[in-house]
Amino acid sequence: MQPAQFIPRHKPALVWVTTTNSATVGIAQPRIEDDTLRGMWAGSQRPVAIPLSGVQSMQARAPSPTRTAILVGTLGLVAGGTIWFIVQKNSGPAGPEYCVDPTNEDC
Repeated sequence: MQPAQFIPRHKPALVWVTTTNSATVGIAQPRIEDDTLRGMWAGSQRPVAIPLSGVQSMQARAPSPTRTAILVGTLGLVAGGTIWFIVQKNSGPAGPEYCVDPTNEDC
């Protein structure tokens, strides 16, 4: 997807642009105005403008529904396992065991 379509559709907070002269630039608050990518230099409040014809590639961080589902599932399993362990540990005999048959050698 081209930057001119990607940025308005996904509204990323930060993009990394590789220009046609192989420079990599971080741009915060990116927006498209006419045929120019505008925003702020990442980490500063200085404005930056790059003609779209000078953009070789662009990367943006995006959420991953699959990784989020795996994380939530793993956390659920860990929480469930912890609760099960605590319940099993606390469901044993209430007090010390006593032998009622003193003739039994296992007592």
